[in-house]
Amino acid sequence: MRVVLLVTDLQPGGTPLRIARLARGLRAAGDEVHVGCLAAAGDVSQELVSDGVPTFACGARGWWDLVAFSRLAAHLRRIRPTLVHATLFHANVAARLVGRRLGLPVLGSTATIEVERHWHRVVERLTIRWEGGHLVTSRALQQHVVAAFGVAAARVHVIPPSLDPPPHRTERSAARRALGLPSDAFILGWAGRFDPVKRLERLLDFVAASSSDTHALLVGAGPESARIAAARTARGLAARVHLVGWQSNSAAALSAADVFVLPSRTEGLPNALLEALAIGLPVIASELPALRELRADGAPLELVPPESSTAAWLAAWAPLRSDPNLSAARGNAAAAWAAENLRPERTIAALRAVYASVVERTAGV
Repeated sequence: MRVVLLVTDLQPGGTPLRIARLARGLRAAGDEVHVGCLAAAGDVSQELVSDGVPTFACGARGWWDLVAFSRLAAHLRRIRPTLVHATLFHANVAARLVGRRLGLPVLGSTATIEVERHWHRVVERLTIRWEGGHLVTSRALQQHVVAAFGVAAARVHVIPPSLDPPPHRTERSAARRALGLPSDAFILGWAGRFDPVKRLERLLDFVAASSSDTHALLVGAGPESARIAAARTARGLAARVHLVGWQSNSAAALSAADVFVLPSRTEGLPNALLEALAIGLPVIASELPALRELRADGAPLELVPPESSTAAWLAAWAPLRSDPNLSAARGNAAAAWAAENLRPERTIAALRAVYASVVERTAGV
């Protein structure tokens, strides 16, 4: 099968990195894979090309740049894919419109339960009829898509998450030396795209309300980078909140932490949280639908209502801080769960089965 994976951009971030892993997994399974984005080429594009996966970019300057649709159509005519698998709102809409025009089967996908952009929901509802199916990573997301986009549950397929290759933990003291972090601090770890929904200012609150040997490690970058850096300085936390940017090996960076903390307002199944589990970090996160589901499936997560007070969040990791044996046990349970439940072959097999069914159903139309 010749598949195009289309995403809004290929800058470092959870979704583009997940798409890159899917591309490698599908290629290993025998499919021809091309990865494209609506925006200009990003760092993830270069990594894929280095791995032998062809990529393309449509050079959109913003959501209003409709010329990118013509460029996408030209790329799809050149590649002649069996199927287009799009991810994220803008890519979903572009793939549906262009795919309909070219007569190509299209699968859309949703990565998070979005609560802030109502107009996204309206446009999704208007265009989702032009795709052959929709992909999500959890039953909670499936329920959201059915309710928000007005699509039948039978057309929304849950694909289990995975990590490929499985991340490996670096010895903690070595990880701290590599990043210039204090050896004796209690470190809250976080990784991802600096975006308003991640509520990174809460991590500043947590550090400010804690003893002086509490630090935070923030791995990543994004639209909120400058604001968070300025807030860190303004609050006198520059020595205790460490912004280390994107890391080629985020698992190695997170290995410096004592606990992974995710105070997001909304999420799907964030890659960074899955990586934290895989390297054996205790995880404390916002109590969101997809994460409640993950905990119900056995993942050892401690969940805190997202609007809880700073004191409630601090209380969630206080036992881990005071009892190293408890922390080690929680970390070991996390790593064991991830090894059993985040196997990439499950994801690729489920994805290829959906691809085949959509192509077969479309061929019969």
